[in-house]
Amino acid sequence: MGRQAVVVDPAKVEAAVGKVLDPHINVPLTEMGMLSKVAVDDTGDVDVALVLPCMGCPAFSMLKNDVKRQVLRVDGVRDVSVRFDWEAKWDRTQMSDRAKEYAASSGYRI
Repeated sequence: MGRQAVVVDPAKVEAAVGKVLDPHINVPLTEMGMLSKVAVDDTGDVDVALVLPCMGCPAFSMLKNDVKRQVLRVDGVRDVSVRFDWEAKWDRTQMSDRAKEYAASSGYRI
């Protein structure tokens, strides 16, 4: 007997990733422009790719674990793979206006 098809809404996965805050600026990863990709298959497996603002990010493991924990709460999700997209480049233009304003008011140069 095969697995039953599961429909996981990618928008709900993205919203779950948005519950994880950048530890340096306290802004959702989605508003930081750090969500590179969400892929969902029909078994409930989800692949999330993130882009980091810096290669030596000390929060590497924490971000990965926090994203996985939040995405596993989405209805229908069976398993989550969180990886970092080293081919994509992050820059400040990917930040939402709200994230830019918050970063600037917190002393970050934007």
